[in-house]
Amino acid sequence: MKSLVAILITASIAFSMPKLVSPEWLKEKLGHDKLVILEFSNNQSYLVEGHIPGAVLTEKEDWRIFDHKTGALVKKSPREYERLFRRWGISNDSMVVIYYKGNNLNEILGAVYSYWIFHLMGHKKVGILDGGWTAWVSKGYPVDYEDVHPKKGTFRARYDASKEIDWKYLYNNIGKKPIIDGRPATHYFGIKKFGSAKKYGHVPCSVVLPWEWWIRKEGETGKYYIEFPPYIDEFLTNQGIGKKDEILLFCFGGTGAAFLYMVMDIHGYTGMRVYDASKREWEALNLPLNRYVWETFKDCVVPSP
Repeated sequence: MKSLVAILITASIAFSMPKLVSPEWLKEKLGHDKLVILEFSNNQSYLVEGHIPGAVLTEKEDWRIFDHKTGALVKKSPREYERLFRRWGISNDSMVVIYYKGNNLNEILGAVYSYWIFHLMGHKKVGILDGGWTAWVSKGYPVDYEDVHPKKGTFRARYDASKEIDWKYLYNNIGKKPIIDGRPATHYFGIKKFGSAKKYGHVPCSVVLPWEWWIRKEGETGKYYIEFPPYIDEFLTNQGIGKKDEILLFCFGGTGAAFLYMVMDIHGYTGMRVYDASKREWEALNLPLNRYVWETFKDCVVPSP
């Protein structure tokens, strides 16, 4: 009886999946038969710089498709994610750790977008490596240089509609539910825009919280990494937003909103919903945008229809 209890306790510990994974936790779990590690980089970096032992390579481009109607890059279908996940050795009982190499910001954006996609597909046993590749190598932990060919997984998607919204939902909830904009503050305010953007400004009643504030660059290697902000709770509390409130997340093309989703999820918020096409679709549909004004959710003025 005692041996059975010990086995059950060990299994429980083995399958405890932190949302923010420390390098120490990951090193301890290397080689576990339920562990899948995804590296966001490119083939040259993966093989020449090396990778965490057992990690399989993916890129941001694997996760999105082009929407010809709006010009937005958006998520793929659940069936396509099933095929991808199975190819990478992922099953429904897998523990997935995501990390980025940090060669460029797209690797980070791909990693955080995938974190949201896993939740959207109903898989919560996923974590992101705190500090990414930079943190791993700074510890002197093992590095592998061989390509990894995992055994095919059996993942089946369980799409969770509560994790996303479309433009109609956002439009109908302006002033009713908090909207957080993850773009740079200058883009929110309307004095700058991305080169491919057609219009300036932000969704009325939305609040700016730029994901770029949390990006750091390692001095010696020049690699980018995320430094998780300590002020998320205070910021959202000042906006009158609680841990269980529904929060609508917006950006230019989905990845910035997914970044906010990941950060808030790690901080214990449960009601985040991502607008994947975001401003690319919003401006293509000629929906309202405010400019040259800072807004708060508590004090916003809803625009007339």
